[in-house]
Amino acid sequence: MKTTNQATKQNKAFTLIEMIGVLAVIAILAAVLIPKVFDAINNARVNNAAMTCNTVKTAISDHYAKYGTLASETNVVFATTNAQGRVYDRVLLREGFLDKPFDVRIGATTSGMSNHVELATAGSGSLTPDTINAAYALGGVAGVNDAVGSVVVQAVIPGCTETDAKDLNDRIDGLALGSSIGTNDISGRVKYATSTSNTTVYVYLTHR
Repeated sequence: MKTTNQATKQNKAFTLIEMIGVLAVIAILAAVLIPKVFDAINNARVNNAAMTCNTVKTAISDHYAKYGTLASETNVVFATTNAQGRVYDRVLLREGFLDKPFDVRIGATTSGMSNHVELATAGSGSLTPDTINAAYALGGVAGVNDAVGSVVVQAVIPGCTETDAKDLNDRIDGLALGSSIGTNDISGRVKYATSTSNTTVYVYLTHR
């Protein structure tokens, strides 16, 4: 009887070969699934940034519809270069057009600058769009500034990896107005300078 019970217990145990096989299957599944999980997380971060920019655009439209100008807070005009203009998302928040300050899941605070929305003085038609000015080649024609007027509202996202910057461009502008990794992107609504570390991304929201 004792011998029979021992044999039964031995039959229920996993053999070393079976355990190695199970571990091999788990390792294969992990190798396949883990990159997909990280890709999904990164896509969600970039999509969040694109959706947040659209939310701010809606808030800006509501502000303009109510007050008839962009450079103002509750109908009090201010200079585009002052503190209010540099943190325009806070203006929209105080006016009730936004629920919270501009915040995205890509980028990081660098040199004391965090992501924000700012009101900048618009450039003339002869101003060539670059990676830092407020000129934008919205139509994709190199060297042509389409954001001509008095002011430009843009989102500023510092501390972005170039991969995240390109992914955000592809979401907002599409592949046609994007640049390959290692090349400055100065066409469309998203622009940034190529960088081996981090870069600052500027996203056009509107101009008047």
